[in-house]
Amino acid sequence: MSPVLVVHTMSSDQPPPPDPEPAAKPGRSLTQKTVSGFIWSAGGNAAQVVLRMLVLAVLARLLEPSSFGIVSAALIVISLLEVTGQVGTSQAIIQRPDLEARDIHTAIGFTALTSCLMGALIFIFAADTAALFDMQGVEPAVQLLALAFPIKGFSVVSEALLQRWMQFRRLAGITLASYIFGYALVALTLAYLGWGVLALVYGQIAQTVLLSLCHIVFTRHVFGFGFHWQVLKSLLVFSGGVSLARFANFFAMNADNFIVGRMLGAEALGFYSRAFNFMTMPVGLLGNVLDMVLYPAMSSIQTEEEKLRRAYLLVVGLIALTVMPLSALMVALGPEMILIVLGPNWTEAILPFQILSSCLLFRVGYKANTILARAKGAVYRSAWRQWLFAALVVLGAWAGHFQGTSGVAAGVGVALAAQFLMMLDFGRRLTSASLGDLARIHARHLTVALLTGGSAYGCAVLLRAYDTPSIAVLFAGAVSAAAAMLAVQLLAPKLYGEEGEWILTIAIERISKKDTNLR
Repeated sequence: MSPVLVVHTMSSDQPPPPDPEPAAKPGRSLTQKTVSGFIWSAGGNAAQVVLRMLVLAVLARLLEPSSFGIVSAALIVISLLEVTGQVGTSQAIIQRPDLEARDIHTAIGFTALTSCLMGALIFIFAADTAALFDMQGVEPAVQLLALAFPIKGFSVVSEALLQRWMQFRRLAGITLASYIFGYALVALTLAYLGWGVLALVYGQIAQTVLLSLCHIVFTRHVFGFGFHWQVLKSLLVFSGGVSLARFANFFAMNADNFIVGRMLGAEALGFYSRAFNFMTMPVGLLGNVLDMVLYPAMSSIQTEEEKLRRAYLLVVGLIALTVMPLSALMVALGPEMILIVLGPNWTEAILPFQILSSCLLFRVGYKANTILARAKGAVYRSAWRQWLFAALVVLGAWAGHFQGTSGVAAGVGVALAAQFLMMLDFGRRLTSASLGDLARIHARHLTVALLTGGSAYGCAVLLRAYDTPSIAVLFAGAVSAAAAMLAVQLLAPKLYGEEGEWILTIAIERISKKDTNLR
């Protein structure tokens, strides 16, 4: 018999409820839960995008670019710690077909223990890790962030449970509140008081602590610590593949920052990291929404091949419909976006921002396929593709750094394109989707993106010739792009395809429901 040690707040024989509030929305289908979850998550994340841009606009005027570079370097170390400490057990909790209390307690206990150990190690060896960047100020930032990290280790399984239960309204509220009362309030106050780089560090810590405590509070009825060896082994079989992929993704997403910081310095890293983060704000949060909502939904239909294939093609279409026109708009109006949000001292971030913005589809699109791979349990086949992607990012960023931050952005863009095509083919194989269907989806939305971006660019060029203020150029360009998309809907609605019809149907249903409720 396997050794068992359990300390918990709930009997290990009592299974957790499938939903902490099962009576709130009785009889809802998976589609309804998914749509509702996407709406709540997207709404919460959209609000957070606006807030982040406002906060970034203020911080960019209160702090030097080098301060952002130092924190970006420290967060690379903390991100590696996070991947190492969590070992993918939270993802196993979501994907597991049948979940028992001992599964939860074992995952919490193991994740909390590894997070504490990794936090202690990174604090002790902060000087050695900071030396990799050859940058002043990184060591104290790493030490401070490492102290808060174990708190997150106690809460990652709680967050996974809220996702599994599809409590997306609650998750959206927690995330938004933690950003407002954690990062924004603390970072803005300390930056105004002249704390410099520490304002960003303490802002990150405050957000992490508040977010973690909220996740634990809302799952306290199943919270507990335990160690069941057989359960841990089964969790690690799945989470091992997830961790391999996450390590690869970590290196892929941070190799460019490391190379810029090491080769070009803190100021260049400040410009590059702000360009990258500003670019990924809308689509990065969209990617988080997709991960949060689609992973539990796809996991629940992982054995229903036809239903999964249709869902996959719809998701691919929705991503293309959303991201490709946005990408074109950001490229066309990039100078105005940077000048308005970051200010005139950040003009060196404009070209990297435009180059990276042209790769938005690659950045978000490949993520949908990694979600599918996890839902299908194909984590090891996904992992080696992620490692190849990481190698391509390192090669592209290193080759591009000779041309400065813009060269790094171009090298990373090539790697993203290669990864997108590779993972799209993998997703096609997992769902038996046809290559023709995928090609037609992207061709349709590329046409819409060219019309949208071309309209915005033409308007911007005309107004720039008359030295029109940036805010007016941005507004006019956005209106022009919106008009182009509306014209497509009126004159050639087939370009939006099945995914466009799906969005219209959902919107009409929800508007009709609101009208009925008002009556």
